[in-house]
Amino acid sequence: MKIKTLLVGITLFSVQSLQAIELEECRIGTEYTAKVKAECGKVTVAENRSNPSRMIDLNVAIVRTVSKNKQLDPVIMLAGGPGQSAVESFPQMYPAFRKILKDRDVVLVDQRGTGRSNPLKCEFDEETQKHLNENPNLIPQELQNCANKLDADTRFYTTPESIKDLEEVRKALAIEKWNLLGISYGTRKALTYMKMFPESIRSVILDGVMPQQEAMPQSHEKNLVNALRKQFELCKNQPTCNEAFGDVEQQMWQVLDDIEENQPKIRLQNFMTGEYDEITVNKQMVAIAIRMFAYTPDSMRLLPLIIAKANHGQLETIASQGNLIGSLLSENMSNVEISIICAEDAPFYDEYNVESHNLFGEDSIDQIKRNCEVWPHSTVDADFKEPVVSDLPVLLLSGELDPVTPPEFAELAMQTLSNSQHLVAKGQGHNVFPKGCMPDIITQFINNPEDELDTKCMSDFDYEPFFINMMGPKQ
Repeated sequence: MKIKTLLVGITLFSVQSLQAIELEECRIGTEYTAKVKAECGKVTVAENRSNPSRMIDLNVAIVRTVSKNKQLDPVIMLAGGPGQSAVESFPQMYPAFRKILKDRDVVLVDQRGTGRSNPLKCEFDEETQKHLNENPNLIPQELQNCANKLDADTRFYTTPESIKDLEEVRKALAIEKWNLLGISYGTRKALTYMKMFPESIRSVILDGVMPQQEAMPQSHEKNLVNALRKQFELCKNQPTCNEAFGDVEQQMWQVLDDIEENQPKIRLQNFMTGEYDEITVNKQMVAIAIRMFAYTPDSMRLLPLIIAKANHGQLETIASQGNLIGSLLSENMSNVEISIICAEDAPFYDEYNVESHNLFGEDSIDQIKRNCEVWPHSTVDADFKEPVVSDLPVLLLSGELDPVTPPEFAELAMQTLSNSQHLVAKGQGHNVFPKGCMPDIITQFINNPEDELDTKCMSDFDYEPFFINMMGPKQ
C-alpha cells in the first residue's frame, strides 16, 4: 500500500496546530457504482471549536491528475442534499470531471455529519419506517430518540462549521487557492465559503443555485408546481402526448385528491427483500415520486404516463417508485439536513401560503417546525441570510425545467456577484454540469475564469419526446 504523509504547520482561528495527514491509495464509491482510484485520509477537527473536548474525523479523498504540468489549484466538489457524501457520490459524476483531471486534482471532503465524517444517521427498522410513512405525526418522537443516541452534538453540524472544516483541510493540504464546484445545496456551501474566506478561492461554479437569502424548503412546493406545469405544457404541445394523455395536471390533482380521501391499500414488492407487503398509499409517497421524476429529462418523459396509469387505478408503478426513492434517500443521505434546516432556514420562514391544491400537504412547513422543536440545533446569525457580495469569477448553471432550484434563483444570487455569468440549459432539470457539452464549458471556465466562454455547443440541448407507453415515445 502506497502511503504519503503530509506534515504541515497550520494556524487557524488563533490556535496553533501541527497536523499529519496520511494519504493512502484507495478506491472510492459504493456497491452501486464503479470504483474510482484515489488517495484517502482523515483530517481531525473540533466538533465545537469554542470547547474542543470532542474531536471528529473528516473523510478526505483526492482524485489525482496524471499530468506532468499539474496546476496547483485543484477543484473541490461540494456535494448536495443536505446530507450527501461527496466521496461516495463522486464516482457516478466522474465522467464529467475527466477533462478537469487532465491538469488538476479533484478534492472530496465528506461534510461533517455525512458519509464517513461522523455521520448523523437515524436508523429505523422496517416496521417503524412503515409507520412513519403512514403517520408523519410520529416522526418528532423518533427523531428525538435518535438525537439522544447519536455520538454527536447536533448543534454544531451547520454550513458555517463545515466551511471552517474545509479551511482546515485546505491548509493541511498546503493548497493556496482552490476552485469550488457547488452542486445543489453545495451552492449554499460555496456561497458561504465566498463570504467567510474569499482569499482562499480562485473561481466558483454554482450548479442548481440556492441563494443565500432563500429559506429551504419554503419554495419547494411553488418551484415544483411551476416546473411541472412547464413540463405538462410541453406534453400538450406534442400532438402524440396530448392525444394520449390530455390534461395531465388535472389528472395529477385528481390522483392526489383520491389518495388523500381514500388511503388505498395495495400489494407492493419490497425491492430490498423481494417479498410482497400490503401498504397504504399516501399523498406524501406519491408526491415524492412525482417530484423525483421531475428532476431529469429522462424521467420527466415518463411523468404523463405514470400519472395517467395512477388515474386509472394502477397505483403500483407510482407507489413503487415513491417507495424505492424514499428508501434510497434514507440509505444515502444523513440527518444532517435537519440540523442545517433548523439552524439556517426554519427561523427565517415567512408566512407560508399554499394553493388550494398542493403536493406536499398544508402542514409540510409545520412538520419541519415540529421536528426542529425536538432536534437539538443552533440558530445562525441573521447576516448569514444576507446576499453574498463578491467580485470573484463565478459561473452559475441552471436547468430550464429545474423543479427545485429554478433559473430565477441563480438570477437572484448573481445580482450581488459582480463578476458572474449565468447559463441556462434548455429542457434540462436539476444539475446540468454533467450533461451534454457542459463538462467542456466548466473546464473552459476553470482554466480561464476571466475569459469569455464558448457556449455554442449548448444549442444541442432540446426537449425530449414523452413516453406514450412503456415501450417509449410514438414517432
